[in-house]
Parts: sequence; structure tokens; C-alpha cells
Amino acid sequence: MSTDNKKKVLLLGCTGKMGLALGKVLGTDYEVIGKSSRDFDALDTGQVRLLIEANRPDIVINTVAFMGIDLVEREPEKAIKINALHPKMLAELSCQHGFVLVHFSTEAVFCDSSGEAYTEGDCPRPVNVYGLTKYGGDCFVQRIARRYYIFRMPIMFGEAAKDRQFVEKMLSMCSDGSESLRISDDIISSPTYSLDAAKAIAGMLEAEASYGLYHLANEGRASLWELMNEVVAHLGLPVEVKRASYQDFPCVGIKNICTPLRSQKIASLRPWKEAVRDYCANLRAAGAI
Repeated sequence: MSTDNKKKVLLLGCTGKMGLALGKVLGTDYEVIGKSSRDFDALDTGQVRLLIEANRPDIVINTVAFMGIDLVEREPEKAIKINALHPKMLAELSCQHGFVLVHFSTEAVFCDSSGEAYTEGDCPRPVNVYGLTKYGGDCFVQRIARRYYIFRMPIMFGEAAKDRQFVEKMLSMCSDGSESLRISDDIISSPTYSLDAAKAIAGMLEAEASYGLYHLANEGRASLWELMNEVVAHLGLPVEVKRASYQDFPCVGIKNICTPLRSQKIASLRPWKEAVRDYCANLRAAGAI
């Protein structure tokens, strides 16, 4: 398909984990215009507006977020602007310019589960500033935009340009010579491969699935210890993964302890252990480990 006939996607946050996966998956069938913090400041509404007006996209994908429980607790104003007011503006612009808005949310909008996975029908109840600001973004998009997808995501693993998130931080420690890792076995999520999520989103865009809010996760649930133990085993790293409690790692904000996700609206992605196996195989093939 020639570029002239392809729909145009403006991908905001193209160098993040989800942005990299989406750029790779969508690049064949769409004209993808990737923008990162090097190209624009999400805090500058004028820059964001000019990006939209200059590129005239059919779809805008927003993967921009201000993350990190402690960091967000210390800079709540910045978190509100990026996590809530930035998607609010994109929702307003989607109505003005007619593009489809794809926005990413998080399991952190929920408090601790009694054991059941959270679905789209469950009522959010954030326990920290990060979750609160992300839920604010969800509400603005749902209230304002007419054509939108919100994808709530759990903890993710996948190709990453930086080692700021959990799995990448742990692998960086391994690369730096750590012989053991102490990992919480009492924080539970639904570990999800960014590439699997990107493929599912591409399929929904292609099928023009019903607009709305979706939970997107690989099937199953696991502690952070189980996730990292699986990664280390598949990579064959000479590292001992030791059990610990989240309470062993002091935090300014309240942590989300048990927030697995599943969807009532779409099928789950493949089991998370299968996804970890392929993720590790891709790391080895790319010479990243």
C-alpha cells in the first residue's frame, strides 16, 4: 500500500516501551509519525496543538505518562498536567479535528483486589497520586472524546530504550554484575508483553472495534518474584532471585499490591509465561543479553 493511501498515525511517546512496540507493529500498514520528548513538551499545550494541526492525523496514540509512585508523589502538579490534563486536551482536539484517540491507562487506578482480577466494569479507587491522575485522564477522555480507545495496562515487559521500569531495572542490575536480586513476592499483577499488546491494538484498529475502555493483559497472574524468576530462567542468567516483601522497600506513596487485570469485552492475550519465553528469545537474538 502506498503512503498516500495509508492512514496517518501520530504516535506520542514513540521511544517508550509501548511506543516502540506500536511503532514496530503499525509501521507496515500505517504512516506512523513518531514523536518523543525530544520533539515536543506534553506540558506545552501550544506545542501539542501545533503537532496535531501540522500532521493532520487519522489516529493519535498517546503513550505519554509521568510514572513512578515516589516521583509522582513528590511532583503531583506535573503528574496532573501530564497524566490528566494532557489527555483532556487530546480528547478536545479529537473532537475538533476528527481523529481517533488511543490512550493508555493503568492498573494503578484500582485499590488492592481480594483475589479476583479487575475488569472494565469494576469501579476504580486509586490509592496513590499516580493512580488518581491516570484515572483523571480516563475520565476526561471518556467524557469528552467521541471516538476513542482507552487501554488499561498492567506491569509490562518488552523492548525498551531505557531501564526505568521494573524488568529493565532488574536486567540492568544483572548486567552490572549483581549475583542476586531481592524481589517482592507479594505484589501481584498480570505481566504483559508490550509486543502482544501492540498486535492486539493493531487488530482492533484494523477491525474498527467498538470505541470505549478496554483492559488488555496477558492471561494469568503473577508476583514480581515469579515474573523475574521466569525471565532469569529463560535467559540463563547466573543470578539468584530471592523472595522479599514490598515492605522491605520503603516508598513515599502507597503501593498497589494486588491489581491483576482481565477483560470482559475482548479475549485475553496468550498466557504470560509464553510471552516471557518469546520476549527472552528476542532479547537473545538481538544480542541485548
